[in-house]
Amino acid sequence: MSSPVSPGDLPAPESSLDWDDLSALDRIVAIYQVGANTVVAETIEGREIRVTAMFDRRAGRYVADFERRCAVMGDGTKIRVWAQTNAYPPCASADLVSCLEAALLEVDRMPVY
Repeated sequence: MSSPVSPGDLPAPESSLDWDDLSALDRIVAIYQVGANTVVAETIEGREIRVTAMFDRRAGRYVADFERRCAVMGDGTKIRVWAQTNAYPPCASADLVSCLEAALLEVDRMPVY
């Protein structure tokens, strides 16, 4: 009889994105990890895109949520906020890292003006 396998016992998935050397990416110039499942990417156009990989328990996979940083005026004051964007196609994966990588590759491929 074998014992159950915990997620910590599983091998880490192979990474197709070099998180330290972004030379393979055309539009992303910086990536910042701001949480366990959230990164912010800066693009050459000056956009900031926040990607959060949320675990969908019903489907048993991670799904990426995209937000962009924008400015709104309130009482004559410019306020920077995060707003959801549907500029990028949906990304989903069985593991967290693969979901974030797929989402970042979409951000890198998609020119948004």
